[in-house]
Amino acid sequence: MPRNPSPAVLPAPRLGPPPPPRVPVPLRWTLPNGLRVVAAPMHRVPQVVVRLAIRAGSVFDPPEHPGAASFVGSLMTEGTASFSAEALNARLDLLGAALHASVGHDFAEVEGVFLSETLAEGIALLAEVVARPTFPADETERVRAESLDALVARLDEPANVAEDRVALETFGAGHPYGLPAFGTEEGIAGVPVETLRRFHAEHYLPGGSFLIAAGDFDADELRGLLADAFAGWTGEARTAVYPPLREVPAEAGRDVVVPWVDAAQSEIRFGGIGLDRRAPGWVPAAVANYILGGSTITGRLGANLREDKGWTYGARSTFTPGLAGGGWIAETAVDVEVTADALGEMRAEMRRMSTEPVPADELRRAKDALVLSLPRAFETPARVASRLGTVEAYGLPADYWETHPARVEAVTAEDVLRVSRVHFDPARLVAVVVGAGAGE
Repeated sequence: MPRNPSPAVLPAPRLGPPPPPRVPVPLRWTLPNGLRVVAAPMHRVPQVVVRLAIRAGSVFDPPEHPGAASFVGSLMTEGTASFSAEALNARLDLLGAALHASVGHDFAEVEGVFLSETLAEGIALLAEVVARPTFPADETERVRAESLDALVARLDEPANVAEDRVALETFGAGHPYGLPAFGTEEGIAGVPVETLRRFHAEHYLPGGSFLIAAGDFDADELRGLLADAFAGWTGEARTAVYPPLREVPAEAGRDVVVPWVDAAQSEIRFGGIGLDRRAPGWVPAAVANYILGGSTITGRLGANLREDKGWTYGARSTFTPGLAGGGWIAETAVDVEVTADALGEMRAEMRRMSTEPVPADELRRAKDALVLSLPRAFETPARVASRLGTVEAYGLPADYWETHPARVEAVTAEDVLRVSRVHFDPARLVAVVVGAGAGE
């Protein structure tokens, strides 16, 4: 009986280029009071995310009261000219809405998440919170006590201590990025309510601020709602003056050890100076960082320390942008007994990035990962608001995200090697270890 011939083995089809991301094309206008608006209608779900960014970050903290900016942000929803904190929360619950304020080094942000059908009242509440907080004494003292408790509790975690120390060692105490945006116990405890009111009056102003709206709305209707809600809010925000960044941390090339009694693990951080988010080198740096530690598992740091050595659950690295430049950080946690070995392996991976060209297949995987993940960044109103906020905050071109894949594709192995020499060279980085040396 004749045997059937073996089926021919066909080569796997070659993958084509990844599809470009579907980036909403936003509308842009400026209100009469100077507030810039970026609006991206999306009619997939009946939800609208509104994010208002104001030049009121910790860079403007009074020197004697670090944390004042953060304190102001915490009090924005604790009472306004028209609502007590309790009444405001009850109204938001009835509307199925949420308001949240956060404060970073550069900006304060107030975000509202609203249902489409209650957008008009939601925007009115957002404007009320931003422009007319009253800082009632009882709520101020309650929030002050809660903030102080949180600051004390935070320092019980070695990971938090490592985060704060590496920022301090990287930027120095004289730069806003060297201190946590949420301030210090002394700063929060001693700041009077009059200082908080003055901070709000001087910095929470529409000129220089911007508002991002993404979700299910009609653009013309939104234009009218915003004009009405913010009509009485006027003034020009100040531009921060930042001290110059260091070229390298003062303790670059050294280990800064913070002993931790009875530590089972060592929290390890490497910190260095990053680059301007608007710089042409940002995209090559992002590709290089992805290869080194952009993924906690498949990046070189994770592949070495987790997959090969089994010392950690993951290791990662990232560039942190800022209006004054930014930083770079690599992080992991390992058993105390292998701390020195882990430091050595991390330095070896960084040194390899800064001395050897990345292989073509590894570069290809990094590019694909960065480009193929981009469509997910525009799936929801919150994600769209975040990406459009990046464009507006850093003054990037309006078509930045549409053209981003082409910039990623253009990155070469030589580009990766060049930026790695600047940013990943262990001699230009400071290492902070919290845990190793405990009990010594």
